[in-house]
Amino acid sequence: MQGRFPRAGAWLAALGALSLLAVLAMTPLIRYSKSWLVAEAPQPRADWIVVLGGESGERVIGAAELYHQGRAPFVFVSGEGDCLLIVKRLQMAGVPRGKIGYECQSRNTRQNAEFTRQALASHQPRRVTLVTSWFHSRRALETFRQAWPEVDWGMHIVYPGNDLYHSLAWYEAGAVLTEYLKILVYSVRYWTFK
Repeated sequence: MQGRFPRAGAWLAALGALSLLAVLAMTPLIRYSKSWLVAEAPQPRADWIVVLGGESGERVIGAAELYHQGRAPFVFVSGEGDCLLIVKRLQMAGVPRGKIGYECQSRNTRQNAEFTRQALASHQPRRVTLVTSWFHSRRALETFRQAWPEVDWGMHIVYPGNDLYHSLAWYEAGAVLTEYLKILVYSVRYWTFK
């Protein structure tokens, strides 16, 4: 019985060391995320605003603000899950129902881009502004540009808090780290990032 305790202690020490290494490796990913994950592409006017599902709070506010500023006459919602909730919240924010289109089938950013293209192609938009969370902006913009290169894609990033500088709260750290993994997958699977 005594022989097992030193072995267990060695395993605990190794686990502690691996945990410390993981934290040290993740620190720069979080620290520099505002430089590495953010894609800014402001657009003064567009034919459509496309708000991506997955976060129905700040994204709705960002899309509604752009609409009320007259930056585009229509809003399109893309993504399953909170799609109809976003439509409802856009209406609550004063966007007329007749100005909102949506597709509630896409399950990831790649499908967001493909299904948005299918839904909006008959309208022949020239300029479209995407609305998504700051940490999702680079992957979303590159994915939409690859899926529909004939359109000039803009980006309007949203974030919790007063500004991007103050936005990285502890609860966003998981989403930020997950975004790095998603970028890696998209780079290999779709050649999105060249």
